[in-house]
Amino acid sequence: MGLDRLSIRDICSITGARHHGASDQRFSSIVVDSREVTPGALFVALPGERTDGHHFVEQALDSGAAGALVARSARDRYPGPHAVVQMRADKTVLEVAGTLPALQAMAAAYRDLVESVTVVGITGSNGKTTTKELIGAVVQAAHPAFVTRGNLNSDIGLPLSLFCIEPEHRYAVLEMGMNRVGEMQELARMARPDVAVITNIGTAHIGNIGSIEGIAEEKKAITSEFSGSERLLIWEDEPQFKRLARNVRGTVEPYGPRSTSGWERFEDHGVLGSTLYWRGRTITLSLCGAHSVRNALAAIHVGLLFGIGEEAIVSGIESVQPLFGRGQILRGRTTTILDCYNANPESMGEALRLLSSTGTSGRRIAVLGAMKELGELTDGAHRSVVALAMGMPLDRVFLVGKEFEDAAPVDDTRFRYFDGIEELSAALPTEIRGGDTVLIKGSRSLALERIVPQLEAEGE
Repeated sequence: MGLDRLSIRDICSITGARHHGASDQRFSSIVVDSREVTPGALFVALPGERTDGHHFVEQALDSGAAGALVARSARDRYPGPHAVVQMRADKTVLEVAGTLPALQAMAAAYRDLVESVTVVGITGSNGKTTTKELIGAVVQAAHPAFVTRGNLNSDIGLPLSLFCIEPEHRYAVLEMGMNRVGEMQELARMARPDVAVITNIGTAHIGNIGSIEGIAEEKKAITSEFSGSERLLIWEDEPQFKRLARNVRGTVEPYGPRSTSGWERFEDHGVLGSTLYWRGRTITLSLCGAHSVRNALAAIHVGLLFGIGEEAIVSGIESVQPLFGRGQILRGRTTTILDCYNANPESMGEALRLLSSTGTSGRRIAVLGAMKELGELTDGAHRSVVALAMGMPLDRVFLVGKEFEDAAPVDDTRFRYFDGIEELSAALPTEIRGGDTVLIKGSRSLALERIVPQLEAEGE
């Protein structure tokens, strides 16, 4: 991690910190979880909904952290760190007005130190993480590059990702997510992407933003630091394309089948993935669903933009496997499509279409968990998902969560409603048979992956 390029004097200048203890050391890494401390790290004490990082500062220092970034306002409540530096000459405590703004300011300053690295920023209502993985794999097939690990894409995760960029990297592929007004602009101020990709505009987090148009404007803020030479890539059939492209200080390019040089076609094999035909080449895409083909087209576009060879583009795309809970296929007594990392009406529709088109010797069963952060659209969104499912060739549909209660049909015997996962789990032994294909789709807070062991263990 490149934090060692910033001295304590630099950090104090950037953040307005007041330092106590050792002043001549450099930190080897930066962490916000005391359980992840490594020798020489700087521990940033962040306040949270459930706990306050200041409670763990002493533990972090005892575990090998060389220093801690703390809020001045926390000194009276947590005097321990200052006592540590009085006894340990090799430890440093940096006091700032706010630890999160300080972390972000440090990340923005670090971005200046790796200015030669071309940064790709990826956002959108759906498909961010998969698109990031595909673009990252294509770029890494040809050049040294950093790719966001997991989905560290928030106002906390993005700065941690930025510190992982090294001077020897030629590219950095960063996922950038938002769920509130103004957050994307904060992220753009830190990352300053040279190329921005907007996968789509949907209803995810509409309860916080208010409207589709508002979501589009917030996503568009990924370009807020553009100065003229940067590029914005938008899905060619995005309904909000004109709004996203308007007044961007840079080049706007569509991506998609019509916009991709040499694109021929694709064949959808359901849970087996897809075969892509491009420039006379055959690409085996392990990710399932037509939406995954869209994400692969973004990777092809970026690869061509960076002058990456066709063989590297193909090998990069073919190397990507489904991530946990994101269209992951589990094979055993049943075939399970585990897509429970998040859910909104658009991604629900994609998942249901995948299930409906999948060949199976057994039955097609959908387990649909409630969708969160939809605000005033909550009731209508759940009703629309139920209406869509009613018109599909599905054998059983299990609706989980209070948001589905009023939407559950009373005259369609294929549907069953459950208040929560406990009630669903109790019913599964008599509902699931060997050979069934089961879609599990819902918001992260439901943790629907907990039912997977039962799908495998229970008999008919």
